Amino acid sequence: MAVTVIFSIFGQVILPLFVLILVGVILERFFSLDQRTLSKLNLYYLVPAIVFTQVYQTKLSASLFLHIIGFLLLQFALLFVISFVISVVWRFHKSLTSSFLNSVVLTNNGNFGIPINQLAFHNDPLALSVQIIVFAFQNVLTFTFGLFNAGVSKTGLKKGIREFFKIPIFYALVLGILLNAAQIGLPSFLSVPAENAANGFLAVALVTLGVQVAALNFKKNFVIVLLSSFVRLIIGPLLGFGLILLFGLHGTMAKALLIATALPTSRNSALLALEYGNESDYAAQAVIVSTLLSGLTLTMVIYFANLYF
Repeated sequence: MAVTVIFSIFGQVILPLFVLILVGVILERFFSLDQRTLSKLNLYYLVPAIVFTQVYQTKLSASLFLHIIGFLLLQFALLFVISFVISVVWRFHKSLTSSFLNSVVLTNNGNFGIPINQLAFHNDPLALSVQIIVFAFQNVLTFTFGLFNAGVSKTGLKKGIREFFKIPIFYALVLGILLNAAQIGLPSFLSVPAENAANGFLAVALVTLGVQVAALNFKKNFVIVLLSSFVRLIIGPLLGFGLILLFGLHGTMAKALLIATALPTSRNSALLALEYGNESDYAAQAVIVSTLLSGLTLTMVIYFANLYF
């Protein structure tokens, strides 16, 4: 079973992602693309589109939502404390601390997590609902804590707050929540462009990451990259397992949450690092290395989840 899962994950999820990253590497080698422009295209257009459409379209059970949000908030707090203590002990400077924290607490629950969930649970509705909640939570976390964390490290507290409210992602999130709650339908001339932009985010974001990778020096901060991957891929699932037992969760919900805790670093952490100049080389390496290593660690977590729950 384990061997089958390894090849399935690699062929159906990991390999397609790396093809898009490779496209970015090739384009950068031939055309020297402007990384700042690509970053702004993502943060000011494509990310607001995917946040809005995801929040606007998701229908969730209140009871299920509250259980999972409590779990996710507690896990975030524990990972934040562990990461911050590591950054203090290792004496990271502000920019590296910001990127290290984001690389641990922000996970790729969208284009990586949803396919993993579908593969592991064969499109089970409950499991997919859990993953959608985790994905929505990570979107909110990325462009609240993640964005604020990235901005404050460079600009200070007051300017960081102002920078946060300059980014349209916050307004897209609030608008999506309000329209969803009020059950207001959008005309097609608004909904279709938003959905098209959201659908384009995956390709553009991964190509942007490839552009960053093309100029990377993998010797710089590589030990710290491995450290962040260890916390994200090993400590994260261990904490998740403990919290599942604490919350008394079981069955499909427990399995789906445990797998969600084992996902690699979000590519959005690299986009934020690039936008705010916070050790963007380190951030891109953290995404790539954790994604590569997750092929093995996720397989073990999926196997354990099926065995235990």
